[in-house]
Amino acid sequence: MDAIIKTGNKAVYPIIFPSDYSGLGSINCYVYQNGEDYTLIDAGIKNEEFEQFFYRKLKEYNIEINQITRIILTHFHNDHIGVVNQIANEYPIPVYASEIAIPRLKCEDDYLQQKLSFYYELYEQYGVPEFARERMAKMENTLQNKEHVMIYPPILKLEDGQAIGGLRVMTAPGHSPDSICLFDEETGWLFAGDFLLATGMTNALIDHDESGDITNPISQYIDSIEKMKAYNVRTVFAGHKEIYENLNEVMEKSLSKIEYKLQKVVSKISEGNHTAKQLGDAIYGARFAKYFTFIISEIIGLTLLAEQRGLIVRELRGEDWCFSVTSLIDQ
Repeated sequence: MDAIIKTGNKAVYPIIFPSDYSGLGSINCYVYQNGEDYTLIDAGIKNEEFEQFFYRKLKEYNIEINQITRIILTHFHNDHIGVVNQIANEYPIPVYASEIAIPRLKCEDDYLQQKLSFYYELYEQYGVPEFARERMAKMENTLQNKEHVMIYPPILKLEDGQAIGGLRVMTAPGHSPDSICLFDEETGWLFAGDFLLATGMTNALIDHDESGDITNPISQYIDSIEKMKAYNVRTVFAGHKEIYENLNEVMEKSLSKIEYKLQKVVSKISEGNHTAKQLGDAIYGARFAKYFTFIISEIIGLTLLAEQRGLIVRELRGEDWCFSVTSLIDQ
């Protein structure tokens, strides 16, 4: 049994599912107890192995599904929503998420069409359509078969600063535009979703906002880290890998990694690597194709950040975005 964390009438029951999904080692969700109130935070991945593991862990913890007061989803990614439909099909347990997450979780037609158009244009403009074929095929499949991935029960909206079940909602975009964290101010427990893993890895993924415009995920990530510094966090319950206690150290490590990678991207641009594909090949080599989704997000995010800071300029040459260092760097 994973260790139960208890303080007074509060407790956390970790459900840590070993998994090689995306190379992250585990998929984590948690039951948070506040007196007689139980909140399921995230819901794993949708497959039979996880479902069996999930119900077995609840049995070990002597928790019945009908004891759960609510389900809160930290963001819309499919490794966080697995058993929601199954639970909701048997019990009228309310489901909560951020407002931005709702059309994503419900797989609304307008959102899916917007998403498809956004990524087709993005990958064309960044000159990497050949690497994107597999991902675009998955998006097309989702559009055609959304009933297999959408969340069916109604989803109630959460807002930044809202109190619910003993937890404070904190918007934390970066990994995804809809990401939230949940904070117990009394215990210092932070349920972080994929905001920041123990390794300090920069897992900011390119996405679009409600208008279909590109977000600047690394810039959002930095802002979310700065926001989190104001809170006295003692323990972080992350969506993957281990539970950890040194959040300030992890945040500083993450910020240092961002600055290091930013300088590396600018340096490679100054050496003549002017497109996203050239940068991917120059920095990551064969790993670029293997981990395309993560690496292209990082490259685009870093170039957007470099442009925001005035380190590079971006211009369309033909159909592709090309980057050049500014005179500020040349001097």
